[in-house]
Amino acid sequence: MRYEHRPGKRSVREGKPSSKGDTLFGCLIFLVCTAVLVLLALLDMSWGDETWEWSADTWPGGAYGFAVFLGALVPCVVTAFFMAVSRTAWKSWKAHKIRSLGFTLLAVVCGAAMLQLVSLIYNAQNTGKWGRGPDSSPSWVFSNYPWLWAVGLVSTVAMATLLIAVAIARDKRTSPTTDAGAPAPN
Repeated sequence: MRYEHRPGKRSVREGKPSSKGDTLFGCLIFLVCTAVLVLLALLDMSWGDETWEWSADTWPGGAYGFAVFLGALVPCVVTAFFMAVSRTAWKSWKAHKIRSLGFTLLAVVCGAAMLQLVSLIYNAQNTGKWGRGPDSSPSWVFSNYPWLWAVGLVSTVAMATLLIAVAIARDKRTSPTTDAGAPAPN
């Protein structure tokens, strides 16, 4: 079968202007993203030393136990973010509205969690000399736990290694095995 291109004949999609619903949906997404960014900025003002002080008093293992938890959480959240983004069907969101919306919301939540984790990590490493002027004092957590970042880093590397090992084992299980005695296909 041969399909010919007919000059002067346009496809149905090319001539159709964007609908009012698409414009409203785009505005809604923009407003939601803006609200999330404003919320994160407001949370960042109260997020930091108070959280580390709370973890030092109440978390099992104190601030070091909390650093291990956060370090293990970072690769998990990053993995969930990339899996959600990769499964969001941008081209066919109209065909799968619920699934696309669910994965988009999961990606937004994971992105917000990553920003909060970065805020806590930054606070743990704030020596007082990071752009706040020469007379600023270091953060409470850096003053009391100067090597907290190393505990979190080791935990992050260990969890990332574990996730990579699980992904490799899963890939080996699901990929077809080739028989050593069988000839290779051409």
